[in-house]
Amino acid sequence: MKEDSDKNPELLRELELEAPELAALPLERLSEDLPEAKLVPGGKERLLEETSSLPLRYAPFFDRLSELWDLSESDLRAELTRAKSEDEWRWTALPGIRLFDVEGGPKTSKARVRLVRFAPGVRFPVHVHKGHEQVLILEGSYTDSAGTVYRSGDLHEMTEGSEHGFVVDEHEPCIAAIVEQGREFRSVFLRALSKFVRDG
Repeated sequence: MKEDSDKNPELLRELELEAPELAALPLERLSEDLPEAKLVPGGKERLLEETSSLPLRYAPFFDRLSELWDLSESDLRAELTRAKSEDEWRWTALPGIRLFDVEGGPKTSKARVRLVRFAPGVRFPVHVHKGHEQVLILEGSYTDSAGTVYRSGDLHEMTEGSEHGFVVDEHEPCIAAIVEQGREFRSVFLRALSKFVRDG
């Protein structure tokens, strides 16, 4: 019997009650560190299956995502559940980049709120920020034009008028949660293209 973990993750609650030392493990390490004796038969497989897909895939980030997107946990779960559908993601004018638009809370009403999925090796062109931008890396990493590497769990903040580009690690995709006020590419071609292709 598969429980509705999207609404009521009983398996995780049971784990927190019965084995709190396991509940604190990073999700990506569960498969190697989780002893079978701590769970009912088949429990390890069920737990790994539940935590490998949305919304529980990003359970370690729920508090930070709720704050970033100004959403209650239930609304956050609803948005991440919606993101399970590939039909909800759209391509951009730039190759290898897909967007998932999020219905953020009142504090984000004047911003673009989204998940962004960058393919491995994507080079995001130099651009200027029209307002404050926050990027929470959920998976993968990228290297900023200043040489700083941002990895899963890092929050990259840019101020209005700041300028940068970045390159995604070539070995894995990068998925980030973003709240931004807009940007302008330095490239004349990309500025012209962005007027004709919806990316915001």
